[in-house]
Amino acid sequence: MRRALVLALSTALLLVAAAPAEAFVAHLRAPTHHPRAGNEWRIKVTARTRSGRGVHAKATYKFIYHGQVVATRYPSPRNRGCPNRDERHRPYSFTGSYKDTICWPKRSVGFRLKFRVLLKAGHHKKHLDYWVRVKR
Repeated sequence: MRRALVLALSTALLLVAAAPAEAFVAHLRAPTHHPRAGNEWRIKVTARTRSGRGVHAKATYKFIYHGQVVATRYPSPRNRGCPNRDERHRPYSFTGSYKDTICWPKRSVGFRLKFRVLLKAGHHKKHLDYWVRVKR
């Protein structure tokens, strides 16, 4: 009886200790790897627990060229259309998911860039990378 109780408690502790390793699951959906400069490029970002419940997180965009961050921007889901007029200056807080419109500038045409969405939820971080080569 005592041995069974100790075994059950130790198994429960192992499961609890293993749970925070994968704090949340995140996805980035984008229409194409070849967006057009000056046109709308609609993306969707999700952050959920493994069971599907929305997680409260903050999002930031990083634009990377040859391993160097060349720009940092912040999501503005309420700002529709191109060009983006009301640019945010801090990470965007959301729960579960959000949709955003990105307007690629003409100076990015022809370069292979990595578009990174950096998500922070509590003490956990996720990078969602998506390569793009902007067309005219």
